[in-house]
Amino acid sequence: MIAACPAEGYAAGCEAIAAMDQRDDLARIAAPTLVISGADDPATPPEHGERIRDGIRDSRLVVVPNAAHLANVEQPDVVAQLILDHVTD
Repeated sequence: MIAACPAEGYAAGCEAIAAMDQRDDLARIAAPTLVISGADDPATPPEHGERIRDGIRDSRLVVVPNAAHLANVEQPDVVAQLILDHVTD
């Protein structure tokens, strides 16, 4: 899917979110939240997940080993189980 995206479209999407900063809105999230981060993600490293977790009450962070930016693709069984456990708790 990513490879099929036109380069201009992908670049425009990146440009649209490059300066996005929604950290001030995190405290408004009231639902229990699971933050998933790939251990090897260079774009949004685990430290970013820590900031998100720290900004949301009742949240937790799980860092998935051997995964980068597409942890759900790189470690689908691990991520699926994390989500399943989260929604059934």
